[in-house]
Amino acid sequence: MSDFAKSQRHQKLFDEMLVRFDLNARSIGDAAGITEVTISRFRNGKCDLGSAKLVALLEAAPQEARNWYLSELFGAKPASSLRSLIREASPQEKAEILTEIAGWLQNIDDVGSTSVDFSLVTK
Repeated sequence: MSDFAKSQRHQKLFDEMLVRFDLNARSIGDAAGITEVTISRFRNGKCDLGSAKLVALLEAAPQEARNWYLSELFGAKPASSLRSLIREASPQEKAEILTEIAGWLQNIDDVGSTSVDFSLVTK
């Protein structure tokens, strides 16, 4: 990978993070004290941000989005919660997860020995 391509990776990942997590650039910019125009220029590779501004933007992003960005940028996955793994899953994977859960619940119902407290999963 060329030095230019490497230098642009953090910008492309930031753009992808906003899209993937359905984040509003203006809201994140307002929270970080950075204009939407600056964020747009950064996302499109027309300018770079200093590290302080990038850190401020990441701090304004939700934890799951920040974890995704950093893990993609540095190639290391932070500890993931089940909730974040499901949110990151594709629609196909989410359907498979639901099918597995339905089968598990069906099994519990058939045996009749275990009850499930759904109040624990309603967050």
